[in-house]
Order: sequence, then structure tokens, then C-alpha cells
Amino acid sequence: MIELGLDSIKHYLTDKGIGSEMQQETNQLCILLKIGEREYPLFIRIYEGDELLQLLAFLPCNTKADTLDDTARLLHLLNKEIDTPGFGMDEASQVVFYRCMLPVKDKKIDENLFEAYLNATQVACQSFAPVVAAIAYGAMTLEDVLKKTKEQGGGTISQTQIRN
Repeated sequence: MIELGLDSIKHYLTDKGIGSEMQQETNQLCILLKIGEREYPLFIRIYEGDELLQLLAFLPCNTKADTLDDTARLLHLLNKEIDTPGFGMDEASQVVFYRCMLPVKDKKIDENLFEAYLNATQVACQSFAPVVAAIAYGAMTLEDVLKKTKEQGGGTISQTQIRN
């Protein structure tokens, strides 16, 4: 078990070979997940009451005003496909993120659960960021993605090959 505290979590991550930075001003840890050529900032924060730990990864893309509807619809479809907590979007700051909330019991974090959610976050970002970015940037519409998915044998959206 990991003691609940950003210092304890940072120490745990360091022992696992994962670098992180403490952000004193926001009271969070930040990890830069490197997936392919892109970096995904992942923030770890303890919620008030010490009963939840948030993992929040931002996808390296911003939405445009004219792509908000398609992006939101895509995120809804993706959340329906995945078994873990999911994607969200902040329209005001035009960002897309993947968020998990881990339960904390007796001010301790289960190591296996923590690692599972870290891995799930990385897999979700790796699997879905290309299609999210294509829609958010306006390179494709949701209808284009759904059509490609159907043409490729009706697999899941994550299996759809996105080519710009």
C-alpha cells in the first residue's frame, strides 16, 4: 500500500522509474507520459477529504469552436466503448482529457489499483488520441470516423486507422 500523500506517491513513482515533478502552487504531481512523439501531461491530485485520488491526463490537442459538437459526441462514444473511467472536455479552455478517480481507504492507496489506472490512462491516450485530435483539429468529422470504422470491418473506433 502507498501512504496517501504526494511525497509518498512521488517516492513510489521514482522507485518504479517514473519521473514526476511536484507543483506546489496547485498541490499536484505532474508526470509527462511520452507516447510516440507526443507528451501527455498527467496530473495526480488528492481530493479534499482524502477519499479520492485523481489522475488527469491532457491530450495534446485543442478543440476548435466548430469541432466541439463532433468532439463531444466522439468522447461520448469512446466512453461507451471503454471499461474504465473516461474522457472529458473543457469547452472554456478547449482541452480534452482522460480522468480516473481512485478510491482511497484509510489514507492508503492500493499499489495494484494505482498501477492499473496509470496503465489504463496510458493505453487510453495512446489508443484514442489520434482520432480525438483528428476531430478536434477539424481534419475529420465524426461521420468520417464512423464511416472508416464501418469500412474497416466494423471494429471499434480505437482500431480505426486514421490517416491525414
